[in-house]
Formats: sequence, C-alpha cells, structure tokens
Amino acid sequence: MTAGGWGGRPDRLIARGWFAVLTSVIVLSGAAGPAPAEPIAADLVTIETGQLRGVQATDHRLFAGIPYAAPPVGDLRWRPPAPAASWPDVRDAAVAGPSCPQDSGVFGLIGSSPTKSEDCLYLNVSTPRSLPADGRPLPVLVWIHGGSFTSGSGDIYGAGPLIAHGDGDLIVVTINYRLGAFGYLAASALDDGSGAGNYGYLDQQAALRWVRRNIAVFGGDPDQVTLAGESAGAASVCTQMAAPSSRGLFRAAIMESGPCSVGVPVATAAADGDAYAARLGCTGPETAACLRSLPVDTLASNPITATVYGGSLLPIGPQAALRNGSLAAVPTLVGANNDEMALWVYLKYGVPLGKPLTAAGYRDALAAAMPDLTPEQLDRVEQVYPASAYPQPALALSRAWTDRTLTALTIQYAALSPRNPTYTYSFDDPAPLAPPNIFPLGAFHASELLSLWSLRDLSWLYGVVLTPDQLRLATEMRRYWTRFVIDARPNPAGLEPIPTYDPAAPLVMSFRPSGNRLIDSYAADHRADFWIPLLPR
Repeated sequence: MTAGGWGGRPDRLIARGWFAVLTSVIVLSGAAGPAPAEPIAADLVTIETGQLRGVQATDHRLFAGIPYAAPPVGDLRWRPPAPAASWPDVRDAAVAGPSCPQDSGVFGLIGSSPTKSEDCLYLNVSTPRSLPADGRPLPVLVWIHGGSFTSGSGDIYGAGPLIAHGDGDLIVVTINYRLGAFGYLAASALDDGSGAGNYGYLDQQAALRWVRRNIAVFGGDPDQVTLAGESAGAASVCTQMAAPSSRGLFRAAIMESGPCSVGVPVATAAADGDAYAARLGCTGPETAACLRSLPVDTLASNPITATVYGGSLLPIGPQAALRNGSLAAVPTLVGANNDEMALWVYLKYGVPLGKPLTAAGYRDALAAAMPDLTPEQLDRVEQVYPASAYPQPALALSRAWTDRTLTALTIQYAALSPRNPTYTYSFDDPAPLAPPNIFPLGAFHASELLSLWSLRDLSWLYGVVLTPDQLRLATEMRRYWTRFVIDARPNPAGLEPIPTYDPAAPLVMSFRPSGNRLIDSYAADHRADFWIPLLPR
C-alpha cells in the first residue's frame, strides 16, 4: 500500500507509520511515559473457547490477547483463518497478544507490540467498568489499525477515552491481522481453489464473526456493530463493505484518511506473487512448501501487499464496487485531515538536520509524488502551486499533493451518498502534536488519532502538550464518534449534528480547536475543479 493508501510510491522510510514520528517527540524530549495502570479488580467471562480473566482499569474493563483464530503457522501459513482452540482453565486476559510479524527496519520497533510472532491473531475487548443495570446490550466499535498493511497492531489503541468520555456507553474491540507477505502474498502455488491472497482481509472478517458469536457475554449487541479504521484500516473497511461474505457483520462504517483500494486482478497478483517467490528461491512444484518453510524474518523483511479481486472474497475491486453502488449500504462516517500528505513530505524533507527540499528540486519532488502525471500536467501543477508562493518548497509540495488526495476523496463522498447515509468531516487542527520539524505540518495524516484514543506510549503527552482548545476538540470528537456508533448518526446532544452528504449542496464538518463548523467550501478549498481532470479514470 502506498503513502497510507493515498497514491504515490514513497520509499520504505516514508512508508512507516506516524507512530515513528510522534515517538521521536518522546525520544528527543528525554521524557518517559508513566507505567501502565495497575488493575484494581479481576473479571471473568466465558466465551466459546473457555474462560477469560480480564482486569478493570480506572476508566474501563479490559480483556486483552484473546485468540480469535488458530495460529497461522506451519501448514496454516497462507490459508484462511482456522478456528481457535479451546483451553481448559481460566485464561489470563490482562496482556495483549504479540503483533503480527512486520519489517524490522528503521522503525520496526515502533507502532506495534514489543513482541512479534506469527502466532498473532488476537483481539482486545474494552467495556465500561459497569454494564447497564437493565441488561440492555451495548453497541460495539470494531477497530482495524493502520500501518500501510505492513505494520501496526490493535493494542496501540487504548479505548479508555472513548468509553469513559464519549456520548454514551459502548464496547470497543481492536484486532490484529496478518501483514505484509503473510497477509497478502498471492502466489499461484498458494491457491487452494478459492484464490490466493487477501489473508489479512479474511482475518478481519474472522474477527467480525468472532464478535458476532461472542460479544454478548461482554455486554455487547452483535446486531449493532460499527466497523472502523484509519489509513490502511479505512481501506480495509471499504474492502469489507465490498466483500459479499461480510454482509450482516456490521451495520455502520467509519473510514478515516483512507480510500477504497483499486485492487489488482487475480492473474496480475498471482504473477507478482510468483515473481516474489522466485526472488526468495522458491520455484517449481515445491513452491508452496518452500514458502511455508521460509524463516519469519525473511518474509517480514520483504513485505508485499495486494488487494486481490476476481476471487471468492472480492468478485470486483473495492473502488469498482464503490462506483457501481454495490458496497454494503450502511451509514458511513468518512473524512480526512486538512494536510494529509505533509507527513510524507516531512519524512523526506522536513526532519531537522536532514536535507530540505529546494526550489531546484521541487519539480522532481512533484513528479515522484504524482508519477502518473504527464510533463504537461506537471507544468500546470507548478503554475497553480508555484514554489515561490510558499515559505518553503516543501509546503508547496504538501499543499499540491494533499489537494489532489482530498479531491479524490470528494469523489468517494459523492459515490457513497446515493445508497449510504454519508457523513463527512475534515480534521483541521493547524497545530496538532507533531515532531520537531523545519516546516509546520498542519493537520497531517493520522494526527487526529490522539483526539480519539489513548495511544500507547503517547497518552502521557495528552494533558501536557495539548491546549485547552485542543482538549475541548478531542472531547467533542469522541462524542461525535461514539454517538455515531450508538445511533448510526453523528448527532451528540448540544453539538451541531453532521448532516447527510448531498453532492448538490455538500457540507463537511470541520473539526477545529477554534470551534467546529460546517463548511460548504471543501471542494473549492482544495481546488477540486483543477484536480478532477488530472485524476486517474
């Protein structure tokens, strides 16, 4: 997946998640986060595979590290997820399971659990400390993490703020799923007749089925599930909306900063997968066995991702399903950040003591960010976004790349809205928590997450760095998100509701520290009239 799913082909360094960026704040400040809260009480539930002992933290009840499928190891590597085994005794559910294997490059230790293992298909369930006295079941949020399909884990996202400070009671489930080659290799030797690849998506679907079967014992309602994700997680949500076999597993969707994937046809994915296998020395009749015998580190350090259509999971690509109206017709909250691509511009040109972008290098940087544009089209981009009109060339690149990205999103809004009640937002904090930089990042990719979640290793910064206005913004955003999970409409009491999106008179909720407001200028603000003719058809 490229640049968080938005297009362009950034290098391996740029493809790392934002957790690397914000963790640098901690490293450079020399500060350390607090020790995890000690559990103050134990709790027991019985699910289909046995008993679990969770913990009650100060603001929620947590059951962590629950296996929702069998370990995908040995002969189960590159097969659809198999059922989890039962256990005879009470299983401790106080600690999250390992992250799935992922590249251990520059930022390999960031954005995932400290422990990584191919045995990684675990999820975490967070509930209110006390369930409703009347026994009514609670709505459920299932969260798919981002990370370009090559990194991340579900336990990064602490649900305490959403549960304790939202707009009503809900339950939150965060999941792991297979990443990189483990999740998306589609070599023809791995095809069991239903099509190779998409194993990470099958994991997500298995987690949703686990929720449907088990969430009631935690106090949740299996018929009131909202599927949500950010970046690669948002693209995954769209993929599940496109998958016929996911129908009925969720009633609403949230997509943050991630488009519907175009995908690749099965023949192309198989050819790419065969070439990948050959590079690792696996050819001929024993290709599948050879691949399954490769060390975990070899595969983790050679990531490959592809959303494969033409098989049983996805008859057509998610973006094609969006365009022809065959996505699941569920209420959808969708949006992005006002300066999305600033993160990737920063990682290439904005790190202090790094090499800044110069005016002389601006044209080449535009071409690298938008490789599908012709020289004549790049001329037009330079005319509309001249480097001389911005304090730094990097800011011109960020603005042009972001406007192109967000224009594509407005097309997604319009395609969703005829069948899906669609609610749109823009995260517009001009100065969110950010790493040391040589140009202001604005509302960069994933910078909204700290307003919703207690992010592992970063939550201690929440009350230290954010201003009172940013704290208010975070409180209000959590209320919008939780109200949508509860009511399938983002209409918290006392705050202006987000209306359904009307392409003829579009309104987008702009989330700002200075005060949230509905705007009708989103397309104009991002020069959609200029960009629409330049987008791929």
